[in-house]
Amino acid sequence: MAQTYDEPAGADARVCVLNLQLGSAGPTMTPETAHAGIEALSTALRDPDIGVIVLTGSAEQFCAGVPAPARPAGEMARDGNAPAFVDALHDWLLALRESDKLTIAAVEGQASGAGLALALACDLIVAARHARFVLPAASQTSGRNVGALWLAAQSLPRSALAELSLLDAAMPAERAHALGLVCKLTEPGLALQQATQLARAAAQREPATLAALKGQIARAMEQPLHEVLAEERTRWLRGEAP
Repeated sequence: MAQTYDEPAGADARVCVLNLQLGSAGPTMTPETAHAGIEALSTALRDPDIGVIVLTGSAEQFCAGVPAPARPAGEMARDGNAPAFVDALHDWLLALRESDKLTIAAVEGQASGAGLALALACDLIVAARHARFVLPAASQTSGRNVGALWLAAQSLPRSALAELSLLDAAMPAERAHALGLVCKLTEPGLALQQATQLARAAAQREPATLAALKGQIARAMEQPLHEVLAEERTRWLRGEAP
């Protein structure tokens, strides 16, 4: 089913909540979901007044991923809709990952496969204690969730990554919190509320300031230490503010 997206008004105008309404067909992602998702995210990213984006699912499930194909691989390859579906999902992940706005995932229930990738592509994850993070082995061996695996590898120690991807078992939110994957735990039903509180606090800064801070984090993760220290020395000698 298509998603609906809601943006708070008034005092929360700098916080945009993108709400995954997956409908009665189940908590899985559809082509409509992916296309609506990237369209709504692109709109929010273009808005200069929005500084923080919160991505959430239903009260029961964040997103259970993409359903396993019911048709043989040859038929799937001839499906004219498949490329557009995959491209929309990948554009969605890249836009979240590369956004200059702060992004927060609010996770209730299960985040699996592509749903896990969406959560991991955000800067912060707030999860209810009953939440579960899943990377199905079957979808990995078919090459359908390598994006989620890559994103998990950026955040988890090697042994924890093996635990998530090789044992085919759900990682509980409390375990994910202990590993640093989740920044805050909440009681069930309160993940969106807590994520929105974080977003409001962050949105007190100007969007340009948040973008600059995100850029510093990205460079700190990618640059060698000697380059970072050289840049820091230059700023100190120029008398720039810390």
